[in-house]
Amino acid sequence: MPVSVTVVGLGCELDRLFSGQRPALPVPAPPGRDDLRDLFEAVGGPLRGGERVIVVVGDWLPAETLERVHTVRSLLQTDRVAIHVTELPPLAASVQAALGAALASHAPSAGALAAALGAVEDQLLVLAWVGSVAGLRHPAVSLLHHARSALPWSSFGVGLQPEAFLQPLARGSEDLPLEPPEEPIELLVAPSESADLDWIVEDVVPALGGVPVRQIPATLHGPAWWGTSRLVEGVGVPTDLGALADSVLPHHVVPCRWCGEPIAAPPCPFCGDAGSSGAPPHTQHRSPVGTLAKGESAEQHKPGD
Repeated sequence: MPVSVTVVGLGCELDRLFSGQRPALPVPAPPGRDDLRDLFEAVGGPLRGGERVIVVVGDWLPAETLERVHTVRSLLQTDRVAIHVTELPPLAASVQAALGAALASHAPSAGALAAALGAVEDQLLVLAWVGSVAGLRHPAVSLLHHARSALPWSSFGVGLQPEAFLQPLARGSEDLPLEPPEEPIELLVAPSESADLDWIVEDVVPALGGVPVRQIPATLHGPAWWGTSRLVEGVGVPTDLGALADSVLPHHVVPCRWCGEPIAAPPCPFCGDAGSSGAPPHTQHRSPVGTLAKGESAEQHKPGD
């Protein structure tokens, strides 16, 4: 039986990857102060329907984004919201959230699914074609590459995982540290208007064994993360959900001693209990999920008021 869970992706732009899968709830723009009500409803709506909620937050969003998620969680007075902060770039973070939603049909519990998101992250191939590395933070950029980046029409191939690499692209470029994956994948690519797909089609796809490619629109946050508007983000998406579930999800869960959520091992991703012999962490256990009165802001409503 599918797990009753909604995955909310802050900074994410994909609701689903596969036909018929349970959709994620993407929220592309980071919620500002005036958007707290919308965030409150995005998280509180599924809770009132009896579901758990997992919120995926890109760590590249403004710092106040995560603070507002914690504020909403406190206002809802619930231990049914888990927060997962990801360091993945924007397209990969969107894929992670959508894959999390898709895996709900295979997960033994929402707690097991929330804890598995880090393992899902490790299963992704993440790379990009960029027109400049002047603003690139990961991987590290040498002074030589910075100088080359200033040349007209320069371009680079960048890999983050499974192996980090940075290559200036020209005729006779060195071989890519890529090989055909053990499990089937689809290469999802999001090019900007000024991007060049030749490196992806002519070098990356053959190195991966001729995997299929699916093109989608450029992401909202990609240029800021990669440091250039001349960009093609690429993510290798596992297409065998059963195999992915076997590799990332636990087969045995036990109830959390504090909130009762079935988990594979502490700490619990929902209530935070680490399973120690000391006193349980302070939390508002099993309190009702509330609503904001019309005209009332989340900033005005503090827990315990």
